[in-house]
Amino acid sequence: VIFKMAARLALLFVAALAAQCTGFAFDDAWRARELAKVPELVTLNAPFTPFYANANQSLDVDVVPALAANAKALGVNTIWVGGGMGQFETLSVSERQILAAKWVESAHRHGMYVIVHVTTLVLSDAIELARHAASVGADAVACLPPYYNQPPTLELLFQYLKPIAAAAGSLPMFYYHLPAMTHYNPSIFQLLSESIKQLPSLLGIKYVGSDMSDWFNTVQTFNASHVLLFAPEPKLQAYGVGHGRGAVLAEDFYAATFLRMHYAYLRGQYSAAWAETKWKQSAEDVFNAFGGAAAKREVYKVYCDVDMGQPRLPAAPYDAARFSALVTALNGVSFFNRTLPPTDFL
Repeated sequence: VIFKMAARLALLFVAALAAQCTGFAFDDAWRARELAKVPELVTLNAPFTPFYANANQSLDVDVVPALAANAKALGVNTIWVGGGMGQFETLSVSERQILAAKWVESAHRHGMYVIVHVTTLVLSDAIELARHAASVGADAVACLPPYYNQPPTLELLFQYLKPIAAAAGSLPMFYYHLPAMTHYNPSIFQLLSESIKQLPSLLGIKYVGSDMSDWFNTVQTFNASHVLLFAPEPKLQAYGVGHGRGAVLAEDFYAATFLRMHYAYLRGQYSAAWAETKWKQSAEDVFNAFGGAAAKREVYKVYCDVDMGQPRLPAAPYDAARFSALVTALNGVSFFNRTLPPTDFL
């Protein structure tokens, strides 16, 4: 026990020292190189984590290659590993490392950009996860703010993020802005303004906030220098103020409707863009009637013959007896046909 405590203290010390003393230049040339690696129009999937149907609901990474191939086929180009939909808070550090390594390997095989989410409430664990992500070839790491004791100032937030970013070496960091869950809602415009000096490896924002004024100010100033990804629904609301670099689809099967909406809007076909938004809501209504996120895990049986297993507690389990009725209801809104990607846009 003493050895483990000493090792963790040493890890924190080394990471903090690296954050202050790293010789790596996060300069304009680095930023240009990293921006060039990110897809021009991001379609981001934050995949569900697959579990075996055993007593421990152990991690099932054997199906990740099939999930990666399915995501690519549906129009996804970016993977966000171990996020909220992936139930990161229920996974051990070792499970998250195994999951990250498998997704990096599998997604890169299909040319997808991979961001590994490393948040934990234990800073040394987040540092360890960031270092591991870099070691297995991730393209970037991502982090939420501390979500139990929130930092009262941006300065303290940066102090928390710096050793995590340093542990990732030359990889860029994405900030995960999720105020509804973290109860921490800094101005993203101000955060990016101060990050230029405080955290120069900060390359992107996954924006799951509701402050459209903050989003507008952020996009107007930082869209060329950062990867700004919009998550709230409806996605169409961002287009009046600036849609950033792409969208957080969350589920891979919504890539096609996003792409149709995006290009319809850019062509001035506003009725078609609104129709895509309305259709997505009709699909969401079906899922909500059958259990929400737990029901969404079931559709991979249809797409790629993958059983994702039940979600881990405290998420509610899915009633498997309703699967046939779910598929019937989804067919009623042409779900599986409408989620095929528009190949002329890919």
